[in-house]
Amino acid sequence: MLKNKIFSSKGRLALHGMTKTSGWKIENLWWFGLFLILLFFHSNHPLNSDEGVILNGAWNLINGRELYTDFFEFISPASFYLVFWLWKIFGAHYLAIKFFAIIIVFLSAIGIHKISQEIFKNKFNYFFPLVFILSSIYWPIINHNVFNILFVIWAIYFFLKGLSNYLSKNFIISGLLTGLSILFLQQKGIILLFSLASFLLILLFKEKKYQLLKLNFYFILFSFLPLLILLKWPLQILYENLIIFPLFNYIETNRLPFFLFIFFFIVFLSAIWFLRKERDKKIWLLFYLQFFLLLSALPRPDFYHISLILFPLYSVLLIPLIKKNSFNFNFFKKSYYCLIISLTVFVIIFPSLLIIINNSFFFYSIKNSEIIFYIENNCQGKYLYAGPFIPGIYFETKKLNPTPYSILITNHQTKEQFLKAREFLKKYQPTCAVLNYKIVEKFNYGKNNLVDNYILNNYKFVFQEGNTSIYKY
Repeated sequence: MLKNKIFSSKGRLALHGMTKTSGWKIENLWWFGLFLILLFFHSNHPLNSDEGVILNGAWNLINGRELYTDFFEFISPASFYLVFWLWKIFGAHYLAIKFFAIIIVFLSAIGIHKISQEIFKNKFNYFFPLVFILSSIYWPIINHNVFNILFVIWAIYFFLKGLSNYLSKNFIISGLLTGLSILFLQQKGIILLFSLASFLLILLFKEKKYQLLKLNFYFILFSFLPLLILLKWPLQILYENLIIFPLFNYIETNRLPFFLFIFFFIVFLSAIWFLRKERDKKIWLLFYLQFFLLLSALPRPDFYHISLILFPLYSVLLIPLIKKNSFNFNFFKKSYYCLIISLTVFVIIFPSLLIIINNSFFFYSIKNSEIIFYIENNCQGKYLYAGPFIPGIYFETKKLNPTPYSILITNHQTKEQFLKAREFLKKYQPTCAVLNYKIVEKFNYGKNNLVDNYILNNYKFVFQEGNTSIYKY
């Protein structure tokens, strides 16, 4: 009988070991599958304007130009230097950066899963990382928004861990990651810093645990440590480029209807309503963060900027359906909540579905376009002008922008900047000017400006492909 018990015990242990190993294999297969989805759907090499801003900034650095002094940018420096350093290691190739950006999206998806597991451990927590990855099909992933969100996600994860055990190291790591997020995108990084620090203050008044004061000090102190790198530039230049310019010159050209914002705000309020009786401070931290992250998307509330910042909602949205015993759901409540989740997922991935349907996008490379071929064979010299908003042309053709501005959009750049750009065009006289006005129609671009008038008066139309035209001096 004792022998039977021993064998029975060993059998249960063996079965438990097999189950654990099997689960580990399935989990790894799942993540491997998600990585393959990313590789497949981001296999293209487009000429994307949002990617072009980062590529052109890094290309300027490769060519010895100094950020903020030799050329103008209104986002914080880390994205440009990340691409610059990668090119120094692997050579200035688009695919090297694209692969690295894929890894960033993948690590962000893992971070979303880890955040969900901190809230409520469940197998359904694998679902929203899939939604996040599918939504990324639509994104320009070589971009400061994507790079920034990786650090935002993992800063929140370590902050949540800190709320579980109040260990200083978690708040220190969260602080460092928050500081890095500011270096990639100042607006969202600052919002993250404010949200997390103020939440700890609220918690301090609620719980009367004065240890939280020390933890908040560590968090804020280590958030500022990465920012010391900004001392490389004069503070006046940083203030004008990174604070004043985006504050007063970004919103006017990016006005969009608020339909998407309103929809997701309703989803956000619905989740709060269903989880209103929950007392878990981690859940309320995610709601608190989601509110401020949604506000951060108000300057341009499109699919891209909103879908990037919905991950706190991902981590709580399924809780009312998973924790069935904790919620008194009648048929109508359950139907409403299932409808909300279904609509949310559909709206998030809708732009990606459109791209999948139009599958000619996959494996496309701008290198095969006639525009690039024409420039390489007919536009001699070191300089090329590409505008108003096609900065990727510079890296693709390995030429330099004669002006200090990656983009020149009316009501976005100032009149003084247009005047300065025209003077640089006169000084360097690039052989060719490449123009595409279709891209900037959404910004209500005005063609009657100093730069366009100079080009149209001094350059002659010579070639066109699609909406892109080339003018020669």
